[in-house]
Amino acid sequence: MIRIIKTEFIKLKKFSILWIGVAAMLACVLLTRFMATASDGTEYNLMIFGSEVIWNGFSLIFPSTIALISGYIVERERTDDTLKNLSVIPISFRKLLTGKMIVTALICVYLSIIEFAFTFFVVLLSGFSGCSFGNAIRILFQMVAINLCVFIAVLPIVLIACQKAGAFINGVVFAFFYGFIGIFAAGHGLTNIYPITAGLGLINYQSDEVLEFNKLVSLVVLVCMLLISFALVFFAKDRVGSKKVKMIK
Repeated sequence: MIRIIKTEFIKLKKFSILWIGVAAMLACVLLTRFMATASDGTEYNLMIFGSEVIWNGFSLIFPSTIALISGYIVERERTDDTLKNLSVIPISFRKLLTGKMIVTALICVYLSIIEFAFTFFVVLLSGFSGCSFGNAIRILFQMVAINLCVFIAVLPIVLIACQKAGAFINGVVFAFFYGFIGIFAAGHGLTNIYPITAGLGLINYQSDEVLEFNKLVSLVVLVCMLLISFALVFFAKDRVGSKKVKMIK
C-alpha cells in the first residue's frame, strides 16, 4: 500500500489537477472577501473571516473539488490504459482504489493548509485584527478537520462514481448540490445528521448564527459514512475492465 501511495504522488507531479484544487481554495477565500466587502457593519477579524471561509468552503467549493480530484486520478488509469497493466502485477482494483483515496485524504490536508495560507494573507492585506498565533492555529486546525470531514461525507459518492468510466463527472455535479444543500440543512436543525455539516459540530464552529451541536450524533454519522465507504471498496470493481475481460474470453 505504501508503494501505491508513493507511486500516486509521483503521478500527481505530472498532472495539473492539484492546481485546480489550489485555484478553488483561492476562489473560496476571494469569494469570502467579496462578501465581507458587501456586508454592513461587521467588524472582521481572523476568527470571523476564517469561519466564513470555512462555511463557503464546505457548502460551495470543497465537496465538488475533492470529488473532481479523486475522480480524476482514478479516471486517468482508464484514459492512460494502465488498469490492465496493473492487474497483471497484480494489483486489484480495490487495493488501487484504497490507495488513491488515502492519497486524496492527504490532498485534503494539503489544500486545507493552502486555504489557510490564502486566508491569513488576505486578512493581513485587509488589515483585519486578531492575527495572533493562537487564533491562527485554531483556524488552521478547523480548516483541516472540516475538510477531512467533508471528504468522508463525499467519499461514498466518489467510490460509486469511480467504478464506471466517465461517471466521475456525475459525481462532481452531485457533490456540488450535496454541499449546497448543507446551507439549508445547517439552518433547519439538521446540522448534526446531515453528513456534509456533521463536521461543524466536531470543530465547534461558531458564527453569527447560533447552531446547536451534538458531537456524538455528528461523530456517529461520519463513522457510518466511513463504514459505507469500506463496504463500497470491498465490493468495488472496474465495470468497464471486467467487461473487457469477458469480451476477450
